[in-house]
Amino acid sequence: MDKENSLAKVLKEFETITSKGYREITSHLSKDHPLIGFFCPYVPEELIHAAGALPFRLMGTPIKMSHVPAHLPPNCCHLVKSSLESLLQGELDFLKGIIFSHTCDTMQGLADIWALQRRTPLQFNLKMPSRLDSELSHHFLKSEIERFKSFLESNVGEISPQSLKTSIQLFNRIREQLQKVYNQRPKFYKQVTGMDFARIIHAGYLMDRQRYLELLNDLLNALAGKTEESAPLVPVFLAGNMTHSDSYFSFIEEAGAIIVQDDLCSGTRFLRLMVPENIDPVEGLTHRYLNSYLCPTKYRGAHAHADTLLTEVQKSGARGMIFLLYKYCESHFFDYPDLKQALESKGFPTLLLEVEDPSYSIGQLKIRIQAFVEMLSPF
Repeated sequence: MDKENSLAKVLKEFETITSKGYREITSHLSKDHPLIGFFCPYVPEELIHAAGALPFRLMGTPIKMSHVPAHLPPNCCHLVKSSLESLLQGELDFLKGIIFSHTCDTMQGLADIWALQRRTPLQFNLKMPSRLDSELSHHFLKSEIERFKSFLESNVGEISPQSLKTSIQLFNRIREQLQKVYNQRPKFYKQVTGMDFARIIHAGYLMDRQRYLELLNDLLNALAGKTEESAPLVPVFLAGNMTHSDSYFSFIEEAGAIIVQDDLCSGTRFLRLMVPENIDPVEGLTHRYLNSYLCPTKYRGAHAHADTLLTEVQKSGARGMIFLLYKYCESHFFDYPDLKQALESKGFPTLLLEVEDPSYSIGQLKIRIQAFVEMLSPF
C-alpha cells in the first residue's frame, strides 16, 4: 500500500472511533477487556491497563439534556452535564467501573450523584492531593496509588509487577509517538488537518492502547519521506480544558493559524512527563503524576503555572495564545486573569473563547478567531 493510501486509512480509523457515540464505540472494541471510565488525566491509566481493563475517558458529547436538569444546576460545565446525561440515558451501561479523582467541586459533586444512580458496578474516588509543593504530598499520593491498585486487583484483575511494567512502557511509547506527531503536524498541515489532529488526540482515550500505538507508528511512517510544506499559517498556542469538538481546531486553521503546541488536559499535559522505568513502578507512577501540575486545581507555587506556561509558549514559537474554556469551568476561569497578564506582559496577545458543546454561536466564534489571527499576521 502506498503512503498516500496508508495515511488515509489511518486517519479514517481515527475518525471512525471519534465520530460515534459512547455505546457505538464499544462495537469497535475487544470484548475481552472490561471498560473502566475516567474523566481526569490524573487517573493512572497504566494501573487500569495492567489490571486487564481498557481505560475509557469520558470527554463529553453533544447530547440533548433531558434528564440532567432534575439533578444538576444549570451552571455546571458541559463535561459534567453531558456525562451524567449519558449515564441517565443508558449510554454508559457498558462500563464496569468509573474512576473519579479529586479535582474541582463540581466533579466531586458529580461523584456523589453518580454513586446514587447505582448504574455502574464499580466506583473509586482517587484522592489526588491539591498541594503538590508539600513534603507530605508524595507519601499521600503514593498511598492513594497503592490503594487504587488494591481496588483494581480486588475487583478487576491481578496486577503483577511485569504487567504494570509492560503497561508503563506502552503508555510511555504512546507519549513519545504523540509528541512526534505534534512536532510533525506543522510540516504536513494539509495532509493532517486540524480536525484530523483533534481526532488523533481524542481516539487515544477511547481505543485499545496497543492498537493506538500501532496507528501512531503507521501515521508517522506514512508521513516519513513526504515533502515538507512551508506553512503560511500563523503559529498559535492553545490552552484550556480538553480537546472539545473537532471543529474548534478547524476554525483556528480556517482562519489562517496553526496550533503548534497546547496546554490542554487532553493534550500535552498527558505527554509532558514519562513514568521512570528504572525504579519501582508505583514509585515511578507517583513521581510522574505528582510532577504534572499545570491543572488549575493543583498548586505548586503562586507563579508555577504562569512561569511554566510562558516558557513553553516562548519555546513553541507561537505568536499568540488562544484560551479555549468550557463555560462554567470555575477552576480555569480563576486562573485565567493571572495567565493572561503574565503572557501579555511579555508581548504575547491572548484570546479567550468561552464555549459549550454543541456551540450555538459558531459564526461569532469564527469572526473572533479570524480577527485575532489577522492581528497576529505580519504586514
